[in-house]
Amino acid sequence: MKKTKQLALAAVLLAASVCSPLASPGTSAASTTSTTTNAAAQPSKIYRISLDGKKQTLIAQLPAVHRASMSPSGRFVYAEKQGFKAGEPTIPYLYDSKTKQLRQLSGFAKWAQSKDELLLMDQASLYRYNPLTNQKTLLVKETADTPILDYALAPDGHYLTFIQSDRKEPNLQKRHKLYLQDMNTLKMKVNDQFSLPAEEESSTQAVKLLYWIPTSKKVLYKANGTIKELDLPTGLKYTHSFKSFPSYSNDMKLRFDVKEWHGFITDLQTGKSVPTADNPHPVSMDRDLTKVFWSPTGHNYVAEKFLFTSNAQDAIEQLVVKTANQTFTYPLDGSSYLDTIDNIQFLGWAADGKSFFVGDLDSVHMSRFEGWQSRVR
Repeated sequence: MKKTKQLALAAVLLAASVCSPLASPGTSAASTTSTTTNAAAQPSKIYRISLDGKKQTLIAQLPAVHRASMSPSGRFVYAEKQGFKAGEPTIPYLYDSKTKQLRQLSGFAKWAQSKDELLLMDQASLYRYNPLTNQKTLLVKETADTPILDYALAPDGHYLTFIQSDRKEPNLQKRHKLYLQDMNTLKMKVNDQFSLPAEEESSTQAVKLLYWIPTSKKVLYKANGTIKELDLPTGLKYTHSFKSFPSYSNDMKLRFDVKEWHGFITDLQTGKSVPTADNPHPVSMDRDLTKVFWSPTGHNYVAEKFLFTSNAQDAIEQLVVKTANQTFTYPLDGSSYLDTIDNIQFLGWAADGKSFFVGDLDSVHMSRFEGWQSRVR
């Protein structure tokens, strides 16, 4: 991890937070943004970490990027370089670790879960994209009035689900539609209509509105201020009490979810829930897990752990790695990192579950954005 970046930026941002209130960013804030941007423009590094925590291997060094994910095979890295000024675009890239080539893509994308294939938004339409052949296959065509807000491919690859908005529909309860598309025939059907709050309507914000259950038999989606479930075998829909998407182990025996300020792991066979906080407090998530990424096999996981808020208007965090035999943290030296300044991200598991990928990416602290107004894309 770039420890010099962490310390230098924390000092700059702490001074900025004292001398320049966020409510009225003026010349001093702009100056700080420039300083921060220059200090943070370092190469982004992608590492493979062994499951026992004893080996960290650098597999890619890229120009500064801010968001990334690994392909299922571990060969390709999808990455995005953030635009910080108004009108400055965010640029998507694909890196091939075998050929060492980095190329710009024509749109934003997500990996399929089972193979090295991207679902790519290009010219307002959704495509399947093969990074080896550079071939694109049209899946869904949209317009400016009917944008696709989010999309996800089932783990087994049989169905694509996506949420499409109709901005000309006056009835808010019918404005957003949940589609299910057969990936063999490409036939699709509407399975639900609902409303979404304004902050979840923007297709440029990378808002997560969908989550497939590992069995590919159910998909969860945000609708009407709740989380609903579509059961594919029956076509029935249910409303859940979850406030955010849960995360299921691949054998569907364990579930992580956040409720009442804290994370819990529930044994779905016994119904027993165990809190993930070090010292649970009724109104604080200090020292608690916030996201869990389950291994493709067994019950190993990598989790994001919130430690506490920092004086640099950021959060101090670690990654927690839990296996059947041990628990350790990343960075491997036992230190912590600043969430948006250091921008350490879990990027995915290796297909065999024996290692995972971490990115040490460029800063996305709010001070880097024009007017201190953070945006995803």
